[in-house]
Formats: sequence, C-alpha cells, structure tokens
Amino acid sequence: MQAPRGKPLTPPPRVAVICGLSSAFGRDVTLGVTRYANLRRKWDLRIDTWQGEPLDRLPPCEGAIVAGVGAEVFELVRGRCGCVVHCTGEGDTPDCPDVSVDDWAVGEMAARYLLDCRLTNFAYHGWPETGAGFDRHRYEGFARVLREHGHDCPICPYPWPSWSARLTHEHHPRLSAWIESLPKPVGIFAVDDVNAHDLAAVCLGARIPVPEQVAIVGVNDDQLLCESAWPRLTSVACDFTRVGYEAGKMLEKMLAGEALRGEDRWVKLPPMGITERQSTSVFAVDQPEVARALQFIREHACDPCGVSDILEHVPVGRRWLEKQFRTHLGRTPHGEIMRVRMETASRLLLEPDVPMASVARRSGFAAVQSFTKAFREAKGTTPAVYRRERLRRSG
Repeated sequence: MQAPRGKPLTPPPRVAVICGLSSAFGRDVTLGVTRYANLRRKWDLRIDTWQGEPLDRLPPCEGAIVAGVGAEVFELVRGRCGCVVHCTGEGDTPDCPDVSVDDWAVGEMAARYLLDCRLTNFAYHGWPETGAGFDRHRYEGFARVLREHGHDCPICPYPWPSWSARLTHEHHPRLSAWIESLPKPVGIFAVDDVNAHDLAAVCLGARIPVPEQVAIVGVNDDQLLCESAWPRLTSVACDFTRVGYEAGKMLEKMLAGEALRGEDRWVKLPPMGITERQSTSVFAVDQPEVARALQFIREHACDPCGVSDILEHVPVGRRWLEKQFRTHLGRTPHGEIMRVRMETASRLLLEPDVPMASVARRSGFAAVQSFTKAFREAKGTTPAVYRRERLRRSG
C-alpha cells in the first residue's frame, strides 16, 4: 500500500536586499535585515553582495528592502517586487513605507555638542538646497538649534565635488578658501563622514589647525573614514543595523497582508550619540587649563575618573578649577564628569541588546544600583523606563 502523500511544502517568500554595500550605511542596513531574517527563518534572501551584477536579472520577489541606491535602481526593484520598504527617510516615495534615522535629531545633536564645546562660530558643509532629503533635514536641525542660541550657520557655497575630483583634490583650493574665510575658532558640521573626511584633508593640506581653529563633526560613525582621517573624526553615531532590523519587521507584516496604518508606515529612529575623536578636542575657553581638564573628562569620565585624577593631569588648585568651571560652564568638574557619563549611558540605552549591567559599567559605575540612582537624579526617570520609552517612540 502506497503511503499517502502530504501537501506540497509552500516555498518561503523570496526577499531581495539591495543596499549599496560600498558604504557603512548600506552594509549596516543589510546586516540588520539579515539578523531579523535569520531570527525568523522565513525568507529566501537574495542579497546583492557583489554590487556588480545587472539588477535586470533579479528574479521576481515577494518583498524587498532598499537603501542607498539611486532612483533608477529603486524603480527597477519596485517593478520586480511586490512589497518594498525604503530606508532613506527622504520622503521622495510617499507611497512606499520607510524606516530611517531621524535626520533632524542628528543635526540637533551635532549643534548641541558643538555648543557644549563653547564655540560661537559655526558652519555647515553640505548641500541642503540641492542635495538629498537627509542633507536638508540635518541642516535644518543643526541651524534650528543654533538660531535658538543666537548663532548663524553659513553653508558651503560650492557644488558637490565629483568622485574623480575627490581623488585629484581639484576642488580643495576653493574649499580651503571658504574655510579660511570663516571666523575662528569654528565648528563645522558635515552632512556625513565622507565630507567630514574631505574637510580634514583640506585643512591638513592648507595647514589649518584641527581642532584648534576648525572643529569637525561628521555623521554615520563610519569607522574606516573616521579612523583614516587626520585628525580622527568625531561623528554622530546612527544605528543603521537597527534600521535594517526594523525594516525587516515592517516587511514581514506587509508580506502577511497586514495593512500598515499611516504612522506605522514611517519609522524614525533617534541617533545613538556622539562618538568623540580628536577632530573636536577643543574647548573655546580663555583658560587653557580648563580646556585641558575638559578634554581629559571627555576622554576618561567613564574609566571612571574623579576630580583628583583631573588635578593630576592638570596641575592647578582644586578651588581654582571649581571656580573656573562654574564661570565657564555653570557646573563643577564633578558635574561635568556626571554629564558625560549620563550622555554615554543615554546612548547605550538605545541599544536594546546591551544588558543594564553593561550599560552601568561602560558609563563608569561599579553597580547597577548606583547607576540607577545617578540616572534618576540626572534625567528624572530610571534607566529602564528611559530605554522603554525611547525605544517605543522610535518604533
């Protein structure tokens, strides 16, 4: 007697991931998508890993996640895939669900950071009027905070250099002339790490001191770009891996036939924080000892360190240092140490996979209990509630 045949297995949905792997942004989004897909184990992933194959050979797919590609590639993918999630936040495809970093918040974070360096002159290196949507949004967030503090924000007047120009540096004389024309010291916010890297190269070639005369902040915290620049670049860290993970969650709902509500079609994730490096190791105060103390705190607050450690590095009297800090910053050296620790903790709390004990330790606290007490005093809520609320608001 022949055994009854079971029902044929339904093949898993075919999902394409097209994310421009030449950048850390595209690689991190792809990593987030694959982490979600491997956790669920429901998809047949088709990842454009080689970035050289013609996409017209892409087979029809039930779903796709797209990031860091041009309009032509995006439309080609949309024509071959049923459900598509975009990861740009530019708003150029209003009929397509989108997961992205909150670029307005990126600009606001960069502005507050440079203001905290006690700078009073600022500029933006990007093309908000002619460039991509994220460029405009980052500038708007940056300029808005500066206006609230009574500062202007001039924009680089020259067009986006071609990639061949970046290799030959033929645009550097014009960019150097613009930097030279800015009042010093100046904090320049670049639209991304590519352009921050270019700024650092211009300053190095023109012998413009960084960070003493020009403090540079980029975006994306691309380790290769930030570490290969001289000096190394400070950058706004954005969790693009989580962007990919959340895009995977959204796509799964769409493949299941779930109708997304208006607010669920657009997810904005907050930036993680500032990764400080040498390109902003400057504090515009008229006391070099105070500037050295501030730099020491930024580099060692989470080791942890105390006021006595600062005084070993900066040989001045404790009462003098306390007075100078109150005059220039409105808080004590200990208060500045705690501020840096709380900023570090706030950034780590946005990473849902980092245990609370690790957040406490990496923020300079020996125990979760002391960390929770200090965090509540600084933020008015517990670390657990802060994490839950921020993650809920970010989708």
